[in-house]
Amino acid sequence: MTLTAALLLTGSELLDGRTRDRNGYYLSGTLATAGFDVSHMVLTPDAPAALRRDLAALLAERPTVLVLSGGLGTTHDDLTAQAVAEVTGRALAEHPEALRMVERTTRRVAERRGLPLDDLLPHMRRQARLPEGARPVAPAGVAPGFVVEHDATSIVALPGVPWEVEAMWPGVLDRLAAAHGATAPRRAQVRFYGWGEVQVATLLHAQPTDRLRVAITASDGEVTVTASPATDEASAAGQLETLVAALLASGPAFSSDGRTIDQVLADLLRAAGATVATAESCTGGLLSGRLTELPGSSDYVVGGAVTYADAAKRALLGVPSDLLIAHGAVSEPVARAMADGARAVTGATFALSTTGIAGPGGATPDKPVGLVYVGCAGPRGTSVRRHEFPGDRATVRAWSVVAALHQLRWALEA
Repeated sequence: MTLTAALLLTGSELLDGRTRDRNGYYLSGTLATAGFDVSHMVLTPDAPAALRRDLAALLAERPTVLVLSGGLGTTHDDLTAQAVAEVTGRALAEHPEALRMVERTTRRVAERRGLPLDDLLPHMRRQARLPEGARPVAPAGVAPGFVVEHDATSIVALPGVPWEVEAMWPGVLDRLAAAHGATAPRRAQVRFYGWGEVQVATLLHAQPTDRLRVAITASDGEVTVTASPATDEASAAGQLETLVAALLASGPAFSSDGRTIDQVLADLLRAAGATVATAESCTGGLLSGRLTELPGSSDYVVGGAVTYADAAKRALLGVPSDLLIAHGAVSEPVARAMADGARAVTGATFALSTTGIAGPGGATPDKPVGLVYVGCAGPRGTSVRRHEFPGDRATVRAWSVVAALHQLRWALEA
């Protein structure tokens, strides 16, 4: 039996551009990994009628799990508990256990902010009002979530703050998976760098995939193929193995086990006992941020410098003035000098540099928007690669970061 899931993400800020959704990406990914087929993801505004309409429509599809995110706070537009109660025909009442949770978290807030508890609690306790029959989920912030069973569907309500969702959801998902007998699907992910979607799609067309679910996604210069058996037949599993082998043999794949380039680099650096530093111009610290995003990155990241101005390149990295005058900041010699300088200053095993024109201004006939030089200095010397990336400023910077990560990977694998 196929286990299905639907997501209802509440908040007018998601629909008018004030906030980027992060919860849908996170929740759908974890549900799929746990063995649920995510069939719907709906954004709905903070309007009672719209929330009830979308909730009722999703329940009519009878998903195994329906997850709502947002609308559990204390403001006038926090409407989720009320909507769930109305749509499922339940009373809304203060739940004793939820109230204890709210009292504990409110006390911490009052102590941290130096406010009287008696002033806060009357406003906070509305978060303890749950639909009849609901089970509260312990909060990561102040507002508890809840789970309530309705017909064939487990309805889960979580706050809208992403870090709270990510703290509260894993335990809930484990219990749902156990209750519904979900098992993690067999799935393969092969990641490429250096090929575009067309090249990967051409390779896929040459392989038998009629018993598989196959998807291609592209992001910041990388292409990922995700495949899983569409049936339980042994032939589908065999087809998956054949596909993965063909992908690894035919293209510039860098991961076949689901690891991202960040995770691949972390493993390579730790295995080599190596460290890395950065010297950034056009990426403005994004590369350092990416390298330090994984927990434990202090094992291999030494530090970095954002040298946006020529004066900073000279003072912090020792880039010679004559190079800057003769070639300009966006050039192969300057990228090389930046990487060499960062390695010398920090003592890191490797150093990465980025210098380019992210746009929209700053271009010349010889140096268009999107031109970026990426350098990598290491024990075997310094390499610099020239790129011309498409897109707007954010895209050029994002692609530059990924290019630098892969240049480090090549150096480590050499």
